[in-house]
Amino acid sequence: MVTAAFLLIVQKTSANVIPGATKYTNREPTFIIAGLPNTGKTSLFNLLTTDSNHATVMSQEPNIAEDYMLPSSHKNFKFKLIDYPGHAKFRSDLLQTIRESTQLRGLIYVIDATVDPKELTSTAELLYEILCVTETRPGGVDILLACNKAESFVARPPLKIKDALETEITEIIKRRVKSLKVNSKKATRGSSDDDEDDEDAGHDLMALHQSSSGFEFDRIDGNVDAVGGSVLKKDIDKWECWIDERAMN
Repeated sequence: MVTAAFLLIVQKTSANVIPGATKYTNREPTFIIAGLPNTGKTSLFNLLTTDSNHATVMSQEPNIAEDYMLPSSHKNFKFKLIDYPGHAKFRSDLLQTIRESTQLRGLIYVIDATVDPKELTSTAELLYEILCVTETRPGGVDILLACNKAESFVARPPLKIKDALETEITEIIKRRVKSLKVNSKKATRGSSDDDEDDEDAGHDLMALHQSSSGFEFDRIDGNVDAVGGSVLKKDIDKWECWIDERAMN
C-alpha cells in the first residue's frame, strides 16, 4: 500500500511578471501558458493571438497579450494571456505570477506528447510545483494538459500521459515526505540554528490529501483535463473550447 501525501509548498519569493517591473497584483481575468522548453508554448501563444504558428526561438521573457479575445462564442470578453518561458531560471517568476493573478481562469500546461511516458519526470516536477501554488486557492485552478505534437506517429495518448504524470508525482511526493522526515529528525537533535535551516526560510508545508493508491488528479480541487492537439497542424479547437468554457465561469 502506498500512502502519498500531496504537500503544498507555498514559496514566498519575490518575482516580477515582466523583468524590471515592480511587484504587483494582477486582477485581470487571466490564462497562463506554461511547460518545459521546446514543447510548443510560444507557438501556441502565437497561434492563439495572431493565427500564425511560425517558428520561434527559446523565449527569454514572458509573452503577454493584454486584450486577448476569446476564440469562439464570447467575442466581447477580453482577458490577459501570458506565455511563460520554460527555462528553470524563470520558474520562481512563473509561480509568483500565478500567486499574484487573482482572477486566474485556467492554466494551459503544454506537454510534448512524443516524449516517452517513462521520461516525464521533469514535466511532472514542474507540474507538481504549479499544483502546490494553485491548490492553495479555494476550488483550486483548472489545468489543461495540452498534449502537443499529436500529429506525430509516436505521440502518446493524452490519458496515458496523464496516468504517467500521476505516477511520477506520487514518486515526487514520496521523496518529499522522506526528506521532511529526515529533516525533522535533524531538527529535534540540532540547535536553533539548525531549526532555522530546516525551516527553509519561508516555506509553509501542509498535507492536503492522502490516498492509499497514490496521487490522483481527480482528488484535488482544480479540474485537470488531458487533451491532444497539434500547434503545427493548427489543430487546437478542443483547447480553444476549454479556454472558452472557463473564461465565462
